[in-house]
Amino acid sequence: MNHSTDDDTAAPLGESRFRRETAHALSTPLGSLLLQAELIDHYLRQSKLPQAREAMATLLHDFETFGRQFRSAFSAMADIAEESTDRGDPRSSLAAALAELGEQCIPISYRGPSPQLALSEAALTALMRRLAMLATESGMTDATLVADTANGQYVVSLGGAARGDTAGKRLSLDPPQALHLAVAREIAARHGGHVSTDRPGTLVVSLPLAPPRAEG
Repeated sequence: MNHSTDDDTAAPLGESRFRRETAHALSTPLGSLLLQAELIDHYLRQSKLPQAREAMATLLHDFETFGRQFRSAFSAMADIAEESTDRGDPRSSLAAALAELGEQCIPISYRGPSPQLALSEAALTALMRRLAMLATESGMTDATLVADTANGQYVVSLGGAARGDTAGKRLSLDPPQALHLAVAREIAARHGGHVSTDRPGTLVVSLPLAPPRAEG
């Protein structure tokens, strides 16, 4: 497996910078809502009621979408704070994440070893949940996590076929995908790992293996 890295994903952002990053990830939909509100006001001033009703319906739909993203941003704060003394198992954490998300995400298969990692099961499940949502909202089909271990590191790549003619393109970094990627990067960084998006259509996560348990 070709392991690539991003130098800017190796260190945690910290609370304040992470909040700024998540706010930036949500800035595009918020600006869109404000523009739509101005458009409705324009139609009403010109007594164009059918157009105003249509624009209002679009605005209400987008409010619901933005609300989900806003809740996702708050849950991100909990995700990156997950800590405990247990050790995460990638395969079981992926299964737990997919069970939590249910029909919200596509099925994701897992290939390769599933060693114990140097982060809690809760934190690893939070990371897997973000990878699952990133795959879903990027339009992947037949998504697979392919794992490998080398030099004390666990490396897993997320990839799959894409709907339509988007195969081979880079993962979208637009909202809400940008939020999921930011959270995944922060979780990995806080536990000594990193995330790379260097390879088109593939995301690679590297995490430290758990040290051997002491005898006796």
